[in-house]
Amino acid sequence: MLKLHTINYRNHRKIAVIDGKVGYTGGMNMGEEHLKGAGIYDAWRDTHLRLTGDTATVLQAIFVTSWYNTTGEKLVDPRYFPQREQTETRVPVQIVLSGPDSQWYAIQQLYFQMITTAQRHVYIQSPFFIPDQAISQALTVAAMSGVDVKLMFAPRDTASVLANWAANTYFVDMARAGAKVYLYQPAYLHAKTVSIDSAVCSIGTANMDIRSFHINYEMNAVIYDAAKAQELEAAFERDLQGCVEFSLAEYRRRPAWRRFRDSLARLMSPLL
Repeated sequence: MLKLHTINYRNHRKIAVIDGKVGYTGGMNMGEEHLKGAGIYDAWRDTHLRLTGDTATVLQAIFVTSWYNTTGEKLVDPRYFPQREQTETRVPVQIVLSGPDSQWYAIQQLYFQMITTAQRHVYIQSPFFIPDQAISQALTVAAMSGVDVKLMFAPRDTASVLANWAANTYFVDMARAGAKVYLYQPAYLHAKTVSIDSAVCSIGTANMDIRSFHINYEMNAVIYDAAKAQELEAAFERDLQGCVEFSLAEYRRRPAWRRFRDSLARLMSPLL
């Protein structure tokens, strides 16, 4: 039964586990729009992760817990948890969870730590951009200190025009600090990725927005492997070819009423 104080909560995690051995997580939903596009978009650009070994077991444990909390059914049959085969390739992966059932904003803190420890570059992809004060400040300081900060978003969200308007004001903040903001044109950009210094990266479900940080149930996989980080960054570089860079000068030439509208929408950021 829904309660008033929980009605705004949302399970935004994406988990699929096959035979207890192979797990998937990342940005992709189980929806027709991922095949056909949505709204003004006729295609979808996402990043998803295939995991095996211990990490697949972790994903299954998260699913089992959510299933029990939702249905009351305990999925404890041993056949759901087959013995894993040993593999020669091992990549360190950390699963990070956040949600209203924890006193810690773990993924927001993860992003903050990743950004503030960057020495060379920060590459971020997200559908839209409504950061809280901590993430905004971390990105601003990184850009002003000489770190190459590149941020890639969808030009427009498929669901919320208010989020689109508010995001413009955050684009302005980043551009003023020296970060580069790119708007992906060929499809709806739905990937949620962070890559730092070609050394560590995160692929998950959490957007760069206050709702994902503070309200939603989210899950990210942090990969501590230079080769995988570089692979993700190569995809980022390819995506840049389909982007238009946000222009601070062009935004300042927009009608005053539109900029005022964007500022009003920003006041609603915690709810978007």
